[in-house]
Formats: sequence, C-alpha cells, structure tokens
Amino acid sequence: MAGEENDSKMIRRSFVFGGTGLALAGCFDTPCEEENPAQKAFLDGLRALAKPALASNNPLQVEEAANQSVALADKVGGFSGWCGTLTRIEGNAQTVAVTVDIGRQVSLYAFNDWTLAAAGSLADLFSTRSRETPPPGLSDAAIAALKTLRLGERVLLSGRMGEIAGSGVFDLSRLFGKSDAEHRQFLLAPRFVARIEAIAASKKN
Repeated sequence: MAGEENDSKMIRRSFVFGGTGLALAGCFDTPCEEENPAQKAFLDGLRALAKPALASNNPLQVEEAANQSVALADKVGGFSGWCGTLTRIEGNAQTVAVTVDIGRQVSLYAFNDWTLAAAGSLADLFSTRSRETPPPGLSDAAIAALKTLRLGERVLLSGRMGEIAGSGVFDLSRLFGKSDAEHRQFLLAPRFVARIEAIAASKKN
C-alpha cells in the first residue's frame, strides 16, 4: 500500500512539474517576427512612434508619427529572413497581389499588376524615378513558391521594402495622409509596399 501511495504521489508531482514546464515553455516561446533582429528593430521602431502619438490626442503629433513611420520603412531597404503570415493572395499569376503580416497589425503588400494599382484615384499617389512602368513586385521565384503555400501559413521573406524592383515606388502607406483619422488608422495598422524576391514556408509552422 505504501509503495502504491508513493507511486501515486510521484505521478502527481510529475504531472504538476510537467504541466508547469509546458506553460513556461509557452511563455518563453519567441514570436517568429522577433527572431530576426532587423525585423524586430523595425517593429519596435513603429511601436515607439505610434504609441505616444496616439496617446497624445494631438493630430499634429499623429501626422508626424505617420510620416516618421514611412521614413523608417524607407530606411530598411533590403531585408532577408523576415518572418510573417501569408494572409491574402489575389488575382492570378500575372496580376497577383499578396499581403503578409510581419507583426501585430503590420503588413507588407506586393503586387504585379501596375495598371490596376495606378488606376483612378490611386494614380497621383504613386511616383517613380522614371516614367517607365515599374517591374513586378514579386519575382518569378516568389510566384512559383506562392503556388505551394496556403493562406494562414507562416513564411520567410526576402526582398526590398518600399520599392518594386528598385523603382522608387511611392509607399502605399502615404494613402493615409489626408486626415487625422487616416493617419491614426495607418499608425494602428500600417501597410507597406515591398518587392518580394523570395518566399518560403517557415520550418516552425
């Protein structure tokens, strides 16, 4: 009887300690967007700009924070090994547009159909260093890889922030520049244009 009681106590202890270990492991599981130092620095910079501006309730501070967020993205340039979640694929192989969440409410947007992006009211919101139509926002390799991925899948990205193949495309985030409400919306959920050279499933899915 004593042996059985001891065995029972040991099982209970193992269960308690095992459960605690699992809980602690979950607490210390680093979000994938924080594993890349450059990506984490970018996201931390966006938060550092947005939080005080939104808390100030001052439209001038909100506008300045939005502009500084765009400038921060412009400084990133090329990136590699950034982690995100594939949230949207639109169009077909020729007109594809994708959205990838790279942080909490922060996303990258890349598209291949320039004529649609520049149509109508969007036309005056984009500019390039030349009058030539910019190259696609996704490389052929990235499009091929997209065919093997599913929505909601965690992916690794390489490319260039704020540009489509180096054409100096006006950042989509500047769509949010006409009112205090639009600046606030941008700070709460910024979206940036990116040229995506490579995309692949993350091994940590």
